[in-house]
Order: sequence, then structure tokens, then C-alpha cells
Amino acid sequence: MQKQATLNYEEQYADTVVQWNAFAVQATGLAQGQTLLKVDTYNLACVPYQFTMRRAVLVGSFSKDEIAFFQRFKNSVAGLSLAFQRPDAREPMKVFCRCQVAGVGMMKDREGVALIVLDWKPIPPDLAEVLGEYLSLVDRLKVEFGDFRDRRVAVTPASAKSLGFNNYAVMSSGGVQTKLALFALAANYLEFLVPMRSADLAPGTEAVFSLYFLSYRFAVQGRIESAERLPTGVQRVRASIGFSAELVHLLEGYFSSRR
Repeated sequence: MQKQATLNYEEQYADTVVQWNAFAVQATGLAQGQTLLKVDTYNLACVPYQFTMRRAVLVGSFSKDEIAFFQRFKNSVAGLSLAFQRPDAREPMKVFCRCQVAGVGMMKDREGVALIVLDWKPIPPDLAEVLGEYLSLVDRLKVEFGDFRDRRVAVTPASAKSLGFNNYAVMSSGGVQTKLALFALAANYLEFLVPMRSADLAPGTEAVFSLYFLSYRFAVQGRIESAERLPTGVQRVRASIGFSAELVHLLEGYFSSRR
């Protein structure tokens, strides 16, 4: 039964990318410090960056000379060791992945950081199950994103405590970062105040909103819907936002606790 479920995951999510952000790490139980790549006789400490059912991308700290050296191992067989702390297990689940080095190169605009691309030969069933369960969770959260649309939560001391909100949020737009006073949120929008010295925000302006919670710090793309200058000089703003697995997951827990 487990084998069939794993095969279904491999087919359903063949090329879907798992981005190893804080949410993915926590949801899967990935033990980042236990990731080790063995290439020839070399053991390389790396961190998962992106995985699919077909390949993996790792990041590591390497000099230009080291990157040039390891490029010679392209198409070589390698072994990747991973560990996951599953919620129903006392000990981490260790997964060994047989793979082939598809490429080694410098990350763009990040000197000293290398990307290592691996092709699974093939993906281990345990890893396919971990990735499949995580992607199924994301699919469910996308459905709840629709269910939670416009369910407004006023940011009060009580709701902030329940959500784990650190009362810190930042908007980045046009190269300018502005600290926000968030006073309400929903799965699809934010309502906040910006300082009186801030430039007028025009409807339609695109922005990235960084939100800080105890569980995760994450960024979500959005757009200014409305902005008005209050008599005090501050601006009251409403911005629409796109899907954020982290935010929907937090709202899911919040709404469940209030039933």
C-alpha cells in the first residue's frame, strides 16, 4: 500500500519543486545539519535548496577553486545522506540517496556559495513519501486559502499571541523598505498603518511583505488596493496578497483553536 502511494506521489508531483524554506523544513522534519554529500572520497556539508521527484539542488560554501575542482566530477555517481524527524518516531529517519552529479556552479550574485545539482538514481521511496506528503499539505492549504478568503482577524494582543505574531512587518517596494503597523490580516489581504513621513502609496503598487512570526519569518507578494492619509499624517493601507502556505497554516491553527 505504501509502495503504491509512493508511486502515486512520484507521478502526481513529478516536476513540482519543493523549496526548502523554513515552512518546508518544519513540516517535513528535515534535519538540515545532518545532510552530507559524498562525491568520490570527499564528504561535503551541504544544505537542501530545491528538490523534485527527479532531482535535487543543494547549496554549500565553496571557493572558486573548490567549485572548479568539483566540476570535474560531473556525471559521477554520488551518495546523499538525509535525515528527517518524523512526528511519530523517536529517532530521525535516515535516507540514503544514490544519485548522479548533474552540475556544480556558483550561485548568481552570491560569491562563495555553490549550487550542486543531482539526479536521483532513482529517488528513494522514503524520500518520495516525505516530499509527496509535504506537497499534499501545500495542496490542502491552497484549498483553505480559498476557504479563508476575507476572514478578517484583527491584530490584538490576544490574537497576536495565538498566532505567534511578533508585531513586526516590513514592506519592500521600489527599493524602499517601510516598517508597518499591522492591525488586521486575512489569507488574502493585510491592513496596516505606515509612518507619516512615508511617501504616498498609490493603488496598484506592487510590494513584498515580510511577516515575522514565532514559527516562521516569510515574505509574500502583494499589491496596494487602497491608501488614505489620516488626520494624524499616517497612512491607512489595505493590500491584497497572494497564497502563502505559512500564513494559511497559521490561520488554520488560529481558527481551529477558536472552535
